[in-house]
Amino acid sequence: MPFQLSLRFKQQLTAIMENQLGLIAALLLEASIRHFSFHSQSGLIFTITFLQLVLQSVPLLLAHFVSFQPSQRHAAVIWCSGFIIYPILCFLLAELSLVYAEWTLFEMQAWLFLIIASMGFGLSQLLARRNSSRYTLFVSRLFSLNSVLALLMVVWAVMMAGIFASTDDPLRNQPLETVIRSDIVMVNFGFFIHYVWQFLLMGSLFLLVFWLNRYVLIRRILARSGVFAYAASCLITLIVMTPLLCTVVLWLPLNIPEFTLIPSQDYNVFAPINFQISFFVLAISAPIILAFERQQQDKAIAEIAQRQSQTELQLLQQQVNPHFLFNTLNNLYSLTLTGSQQAPNLVLQLANLLRYTVYEGQQQRVTLSQEIQYLQDFLALQAIRSSDKCQINTAFPEQADKWQIAPLLLIILLENAFKHGVEPSQSPCTISLNITVENGLLLMRCVNSLPDKPISPSPGIGLDNLKRRLALLYAGKHQFVAQRQDTFWSAELIMELEPC
Repeated sequence: MPFQLSLRFKQQLTAIMENQLGLIAALLLEASIRHFSFHSQSGLIFTITFLQLVLQSVPLLLAHFVSFQPSQRHAAVIWCSGFIIYPILCFLLAELSLVYAEWTLFEMQAWLFLIIASMGFGLSQLLARRNSSRYTLFVSRLFSLNSVLALLMVVWAVMMAGIFASTDDPLRNQPLETVIRSDIVMVNFGFFIHYVWQFLLMGSLFLLVFWLNRYVLIRRILARSGVFAYAASCLITLIVMTPLLCTVVLWLPLNIPEFTLIPSQDYNVFAPINFQISFFVLAISAPIILAFERQQQDKAIAEIAQRQSQTELQLLQQQVNPHFLFNTLNNLYSLTLTGSQQAPNLVLQLANLLRYTVYEGQQQRVTLSQEIQYLQDFLALQAIRSSDKCQINTAFPEQADKWQIAPLLLIILLENAFKHGVEPSQSPCTISLNITVENGLLLMRCVNSLPDKPISPSPGIGLDNLKRRLALLYAGKHQFVAQRQDTFWSAELIMELEPC
């Protein structure tokens, strides 16, 4: 029970943190932007700003958390209620009430940040399922390093264009208030588009430096010729590329005679600060690229290790089928010797069970309802032979089709109960099987009575097989305890399930 509570608490806390992490980051970004626009250095003001944003965003946080629950049927409705209807009501209230408009911090910029964070979380959850469908592969490409940087560049360009469009003559009214005013942007929409394409071009120049660093300087020069050649190549890139890129920026119509968009803010493309900014771009992008390349290598190594684990699992899986078949054929042999009329029914039940082991049993995951149906078929088969001396009590969960599990895990405990509790017993015996699911946590308890005369245990592969498969598939996500309790043998399995 303590393990169950701690595992459940850890599971819920981790789920909440993972669910809300992106949205909290979006609110911190919005609070930082607003704090910067206040020209304040007070930590108290920043904290108050952040807490007010959190307070006004509670409906969105709740809608995000509830809509991404595995068993939520009305996820789209709940998400739209929090992320569409509630913000629109807030914006309308700001138009109708001057007091609320002066107090509120929840505006279009914060709304966009939260929507991006929520949709990003949803896409990451989709990718986590590792489905090989074309749609999922397309989404995975969207989450490549280049695609994410390109998306961030577009978001930056749109935000900068919105800030510039929210201010009259922005280059002559520095510093700008870093807040997007949606009403002013709509009035100045032509200026907004005019600013967007220019900031997109500027962002593309930064991406050009990044890609040059990644595909030429790091992959070709650093990987092949070493650090010295890479440093020399970076120096050449800085000296040659910086004036050229600054010249391109100076062609933009947004520049004015007294202020430009290059770092030096004048028309001197050889100003030292221009080279410093180029150096910072290379210096910041290099560890990001190296970390991503390392992650790709680790992923390749992990895939190799996973294939090795799958090979071992397949060998274990091949052990399950003969073990089960051996026990069942013994039952069939006993019935045919006695000329039992139940033998044909047993053959039919055996065919159903073998069909499951041959097809679904070879899958990586099946639904919990399929695994439970397999257990029920197995119990029906066993009842044909041992119903006269064995009382079986069962309890199964509802809505088991919402969860998935590795196949042929649970059957091992039930097989052992019959093998060591029912078959050797000459007197009436009992088996109690109880399976429940609570918050994605499966609890299976199988208790069987022991025979009056103790027998020497014979070596078997069942429990060893189960323990090894649990260690490979559910490392750190399960607990298995099997022990004698008086005249009964109790086996209890607790494990985390995955949503379908």
